[in-house]
Amino acid sequence: MNRFKSILIVILILFSVKISAQKIPDGLYFVSGNEINQITVLNRRDGSIKATFDTYRGTSEMAFSLLKSVPDSYESVDTKESYILTKKNNLLTLLILGDMNLVVKKEVMAISKKELKAAKKQLGIKSELSKELGSLWGKKKKKEEEKGPLEYFVKDATSDFHQKNVGKIVFFSKEPTVGKEDISTIKTDFKIGDEIWGVAYFPAKIKDSYYLRRLSNRFQDNFGRNHYWITIGMDKMEKDLLPKENEVVNQCTVKRLKKADLEKNYAVFQIVPSSIANMKIDKDGASFLLGRMGERLDPYKHGLRISLTDGKMDQEDELYFGTITYDTTEGTEDLIMMAKEIEEGALKGKRAPTAVKHNADLEAEMMQQIELWANTKDWPGVKFHKVIITLDWQILRDDYGNITGNYVEGDVLYSDDEGCGYRNFGFLKPYLGNGQYDENIRQHTIGHRGELSCDKVK
Repeated sequence: MNRFKSILIVILILFSVKISAQKIPDGLYFVSGNEINQITVLNRRDGSIKATFDTYRGTSEMAFSLLKSVPDSYESVDTKESYILTKKNNLLTLLILGDMNLVVKKEVMAISKKELKAAKKQLGIKSELSKELGSLWGKKKKKEEEKGPLEYFVKDATSDFHQKNVGKIVFFSKEPTVGKEDISTIKTDFKIGDEIWGVAYFPAKIKDSYYLRRLSNRFQDNFGRNHYWITIGMDKMEKDLLPKENEVVNQCTVKRLKKADLEKNYAVFQIVPSSIANMKIDKDGASFLLGRMGERLDPYKHGLRISLTDGKMDQEDELYFGTITYDTTEGTEDLIMMAKEIEEGALKGKRAPTAVKHNADLEAEMMQQIELWANTKDWPGVKFHKVIITLDWQILRDDYGNITGNYVEGDVLYSDDEGCGYRNFGFLKPYLGNGQYDENIRQHTIGHRGELSCDKVK
């Protein structure tokens, strides 16, 4: 009977441990590394944790709340840095996260120094002393080996596939649905005529990361509206070419982002359409990218590196990239032809600027000022056709509120050897004082320019 009771008690204990697997047991834990000596864990009634850190600087306390999206994990509350208590390879681990939830420091925790030593070995954590000795002994490694693979802690992965591919661009032959990816459409080997899609799997929401916000290429227009884009760089990987010779495009827009897209921790974008009919890539970007690919890819099989970039990054700063093979043995002229068709279609769809008012005398005076500017700035071979008033008179003031003049804008329609378009100019009637303005306008600012089909500028 006593033996039966003992077995039953053991079974109940094992069952209890299993039920509370998500709970980190109360107690004092030794910590790897030199900055934190010990951490005392105390579970609270609401399911959160109070943790007391014993460091070389003294004692500090933190609250940790349960992360519902990640099993066996807790996140620090109201702290400057993000701390995570989690299980890694069945070991209790403390992570310190940086931008994009990048793991910048990883420490293992154990209830005894003997267990700590074994846990450090299991996770491959070296002591600070061995790191210093390694440096003193002059052990040199390649830059990639020194840096090591980047490790992220993903709080809201859309799927296991997302979790496994975080920090990467994965390529597909059809438009994918994130969270329900069709594995059969994943490819790295393409040829001209194939459709190419990319998905960048992020460890954090775009809006929550400085680096990812940088990749969104935020631009604020004159009306205070924010615009966002996903842009890619594309390079050949030919060892016998110089970096500039390998470049296909430094930066090309493939997708315009909406504000809701900034709440996502991934980006889906088309890179190459199989035809104009199924094109979802940004039209201007498609024309530029396909044209460059047709011109710069010789007729053989290429290795291509495709990255997310803001155009100013060196390759080592481009954290999201992937590689594919692209067979251009035949059909580069098809890429160039598609680029021209897209460009022509985009031009036909663009509208000429809209007039806010008509005033023949003011339009003539604007044209005179524009022609004077063009002669001064050496804009040769251009023919000006018409000025459209696009902004009515506005009072301009300096930083102190003093009136500087009366301001108006107009867009001039022009044609030259490269095609047709419009360009924005601002004009000012300087303020003379006592409510009086100069009778004549002066060219004051130069604004944006845009392309138009030539039938719209006559």
